[in-house]
Amino acid sequence: MSLTPCGCNRSLAVLGGLFASLAACAFLAEDACRDGGGRVSDTAWVCEMAAGASASLWSMLSPFAAGLAFVVVGVPVFLIVNAVGRRFIVACGLPVD
Repeated sequence: MSLTPCGCNRSLAVLGGLFASLAACAFLAEDACRDGGGRVSDTAWVCEMAAGASASLWSMLSPFAAGLAFVVVGVPVFLIVNAVGRRFIVACGLPVD
């Protein structure tokens, strides 16, 4: 039996980093909505303003804040999950690419 390295061992780390970044962005967008005097809708990704208007929750997030959330949250989560995954693969005796 020949064991070849698998190039798919970072998939979980990428997904973990992506979803952690999205969760941080959603938190920042909700905070921006509340700071503007609105409230977050219970049924949709909508910020309902005090004047009765509604806007997409994602429009409350600036590109800088989204990039910052990616760097501050997504990258560390990727690195941690990747390190744990590599340790698990090595502990099981499988080759790491």
